[in-house]
Amino acid sequence: MVKIRSEATKQSMGVVLLLVCLVARIHVGSAAIDLEKPFPAFFIFGDSLVDVGNNNYMVTVARANSLPFGIDFPQGPTGRFTNGKTVLDVIADLIKLPYPPPYLDPKVRGNAILQGVNYASAAAGYLRSSGFNFVGRADFDTQIEWFANTASQVKEILGEDGAKDFLAKSLIATAFGANDYVNNYLLSYAPINKVYTTDQLKYVILDKTKAQLTKIYNLGARIIAVSSLGPIGCIPSQLVRQRSVNGECSEYVNGLARDFNVGLQQVLNELNQEFPDGKFLYADVYTNADEYVKNYPKYGFVSASTACCGRGKYKGQLLCLPFLKACPNRREYVWFDCFHPSEAVNEMLGQALYDRLKEQL
Repeated sequence: MVKIRSEATKQSMGVVLLLVCLVARIHVGSAAIDLEKPFPAFFIFGDSLVDVGNNNYMVTVARANSLPFGIDFPQGPTGRFTNGKTVLDVIADLIKLPYPPPYLDPKVRGNAILQGVNYASAAAGYLRSSGFNFVGRADFDTQIEWFANTASQVKEILGEDGAKDFLAKSLIATAFGANDYVNNYLLSYAPINKVYTTDQLKYVILDKTKAQLTKIYNLGARIIAVSSLGPIGCIPSQLVRQRSVNGECSEYVNGLARDFNVGLQQVLNELNQEFPDGKFLYADVYTNADEYVKNYPKYGFVSASTACCGRGKYKGQLLCLPFLKACPNRREYVWFDCFHPSEAVNEMLGQALYDRLKEQL
């Protein structure tokens, strides 16, 4: 994995050139984004895949502010549900912005919001009921309310015209959906699966998603990257719940994800037609994550079924709790714990998402 200095230099130059090409093509309304800095700020909505500490301020089971979480992150445990960087940390690196801080941190007010804020909350979903088994969490609607508060603060700092321009040029990313299935509908004791068929649920979530993205647009956002569902039938917790015998993914659960993703693309197409001055971008997580799982030896992994940290079969029966130890060779595992990818996967996925989103811009 170690690269010689000349190769690293070439790659760094390549990233810079890609950024120049990217920003040179982005226009929002009639204003072009600054070529020296593609986005003034980065605002993040989502679940535990991108939470960086909001759940530290909640009464919840879903917390990651102690080791082994963050064991490879420079600041140690912060609330990130992996051993190091999240996938959107990687994107932040690529667009040359600092990692957006958690909204609930009391210090994240005033000028501290002017490079972005992270609203993500572990166990959150598009639906308010999703993640109920983890007690406290902030669903997408709540996160949008937080963003509205931020937008008001930006207006106080920059003035109405300045805030409008700032928000229109900022990058917005959303990452939801997994909890609506794995920590809601697919739980045997969840009330929602007594109400909807899988097809009905898909349309309930998609209708909700469209309304939520419209709210973000109405608050001033114009560049919105929306994550697809990943291959959730391959996460260790689902291997256990779906009684996988030899570590094979659940085709049933992955089929739900793929079906949802088709509908999500349709929703984004509709939004792009309804709001031509906006860019609703599809961030395809499924394709690359599925590739890493299916062909894991090719990417240097020794396992794509058993997690690095956890307990039980596939280490998928118990979260990576403080009394457990993470594996020493963390870069050799696709999954860090029963729900979340390792930093090694996040690094590859972040680069792949950046490249794909660049094509859409």
